[in-house]
Amino acid sequence: MKKHLLHFVTALALIPSLAAFGDFLPENNLHLEDSFTAGGLTEKEFNEVIDIAEDEFKDIVRKTGGRLKINRRWSDSTVNASASQFFGTWTVNMYGGLARRPEVTKDGFLMVVCHELGHHLGGYPYSSSWASNEGQSDYYATQACGRFLFKGDTRKNATYRNTVETYPKSLCDKTWNSKADQNLCYRMMEASYSIASLLGSLGGTKVYYDKPDTNKVSRTNNSHPKGQCRMDTYMAGALCDAEFDLEVIPGKDLGSNRNRAKGEEEAEKYSCMNGEKGSRPQCWFKPLT
Repeated sequence: MKKHLLHFVTALALIPSLAAFGDFLPENNLHLEDSFTAGGLTEKEFNEVIDIAEDEFKDIVRKTGGRLKINRRWSDSTVNASASQFFGTWTVNMYGGLARRPEVTKDGFLMVVCHELGHHLGGYPYSSSWASNEGQSDYYATQACGRFLFKGDTRKNATYRNTVETYPKSLCDKTWNSKADQNLCYRMMEASYSIASLLGSLGGTKVYYDKPDTNKVSRTNNSHPKGQCRMDTYMAGALCDAEFDLEVIPGKDLGSNRNRAKGEEEAEKYSCMNGEKGSRPQCWFKPLT
């Protein structure tokens, strides 16, 4: 029996389309700092945020070929989040340990949910047969998911006009003409800073709006970019004025070509590319063309 089970597990590991994981953070020991009174979100807020994403994306996932399942692991101190696909079920795991971090706001936590949804829905570039890589999942979080979820909340979006810092405000104002779009951009900038601050603290560094990562990769990096690079990616997504079709996963149907020029051409229809404003930062992304 054990021999048969071992053969099954080994075979399963060789089928990435059936089972794989996309973690929001690299492996860490931040769970040792977990406290139910340290700040961050309450359990009620944790569930409210997930409700918003689940209600809006369950039909989108269904239309793109899966069944969405979000596991709400409030009592788990893991400071992370993850995504997997298994026989048609597209899973997102959200943990209380991450939600309770003092850096994390409700909007920032929603960006993490969006990141995990991005593994399923973000498309090119891919790190497996189904999963968008880490940088693309970050980019999807603001360019597609966050914009979709926040867009109708115009009253709350308007409050960020009075709180956003001068530099990101100026970027939003140069990109977006209407006050509604500017307010939405401000909100995503602040949400991005919340979660990027956690990313920075994990690496022992601080992240900034106005000090982008100037490194350029020679090939697209599928691993977790550094905190500043991820901050730059969130900002780029907020500044990309291309319309992402939420019912299309760019490159998904291209088979072995999904990570080649055809996949990039498909992604270019729905996002910003080749150095235009709002393009994926080259601290993790290397264009093919």
